[in-house]
Amino acid sequence: MEEEKIGIENIEINNDNMEKTNLQEENNFSQEKNNKKNKRKDACLFATGILATLAFVGVIILLCMEFCKKDNANTISAAPKAAIQNGDLKIAYIDTDSILLQYEYAKDLDKGLKSYQASLEANYQSTGLQLQKDIENYMKTGDKLTLTQQKQKEEELAKRQQDFPVLQQKMMTQLQERQLEDNKKLLNAVYAFIKDYNSKNQKFNIILSKAYVSSPILYADESFDITKEIIEGLNKEYKEVKK
Repeated sequence: MEEEKIGIENIEINNDNMEKTNLQEENNFSQEKNNKKNKRKDACLFATGILATLAFVGVIILLCMEFCKKDNANTISAAPKAAIQNGDLKIAYIDTDSILLQYEYAKDLDKGLKSYQASLEANYQSTGLQLQKDIENYMKTGDKLTLTQQKQKEEELAKRQQDFPVLQQKMMTQLQERQLEDNKKLLNAVYAFIKDYNSKNQKFNIILSKAYVSSPILYADESFDITKEIIEGLNKEYKEVKK
């Protein structure tokens, strides 16, 4: 009986030990679980803190960029205003089409070019008519010439026929060369006068050319137009030179 009691007591002790062990394991598991939760919570808080910091930094960067843009925009827009207000840059323009129409020297050059062209055309027509006349005359009287004379005459007329189209091309080249020469004379006269006019009056830093066909100016206030006074000065100078 005593042995049975001892065995039963040992079983109860073992059960108590097992229960304590199980409780201890459960406590350890719960503590480990809580630790994991705390770690996750700390990691989330850390990540949230990083994102918040980055967002804050990003806002600061955007504000700095916006401030710099506004500062640059103010600097760029202020520069031309200051130049205009201070009067540091004085600009004018001249209508070159009006100069060609109203400048007496330009008119005389144009008349001379047309006269030269008419002279070249008259010479060309005269040469063509003479060639045609000589060919017709040879056809009428060529049989009265010796064979040697006929051969020579035919060779001469053939060469003149070959040279006639070349004469037209030569005439066009001469006309173009004359036109280029006249344009150069006109431009030199206008440029020299404008330079002298501006140096005497000390008016402008830049004088632009305005034309109907091709011009760097799309729009300009008429108060910048000095065409009239330039044309008057050019014609006055040319009138004195012609005397």
